[in-house]
Amino acid sequence: MNAPHSRAWYAQLARGLGGYRHAWARVLDGPDPELTFDALLAERLGPDVRVLEAGCGHGPDAARFGSGAARWAAFDAVPELVAQVRVNAPHADVHEWNAKGEVPEPLLGPFDLIVSRRGPTSVILRLPELAAPGAEFLYVGPRLDVPQVPARLSAVGWEVRGEWRVSVRARVPSRADWATRCEWTNEPERVPEWDAHARADGLPYREERYVVLASKRS
Repeated sequence: MNAPHSRAWYAQLARGLGGYRHAWARVLDGPDPELTFDALLAERLGPDVRVLEAGCGHGPDAARFGSGAARWAAFDAVPELVAQVRVNAPHADVHEWNAKGEVPEPLLGPFDLIVSRRGPTSVILRLPELAAPGAEFLYVGPRLDVPQVPARLSAVGWEVRGEWRVSVRARVPSRADWATRCEWTNEPERVPEWDAHARADGLPYREERYVVLASKRS
């Protein structure tokens, strides 16, 4: 078994699930908490907007939103996922990179919008190299607070213009699904919660997201 969130683990997901997909079943009692990110992204696209996606996974956002931009460039650190993006979103300009070290020349931009759906927050430290004047950064993270996001934005002279913390009631239908989710979120200590709190229809929990919109400090 590969360590969760290691490169080998992501490669295993790509091969086994056909991409960066959640490997457990869940039932939401309300709207998907990432719809806020979707709406903010969609309203910023246009025929002159150059987009860079950090941590693109198998390319669902490139496939869904890419046609609404002048250019959709993307990167991921996992070669298996990069290969899948090139199939799923052939219009996207996709490269292997981990947001560290030298920026690949095709990703130098500049870009008007840099986005990250649960991708690497290290891309924030590269915004001065990647962003066009007046550019924006849009991020959604997997919990209500991701402290390194505002900290890193401040470190490069960017400021948070909007924050949204979204929490939706949800449940997982089986103990195996709950154990998989705990592995995914690096919370193995929470597996016994199933035995203590599960109901006939599964274990209730909160599906949480933290959405940030930022721009360079004026």
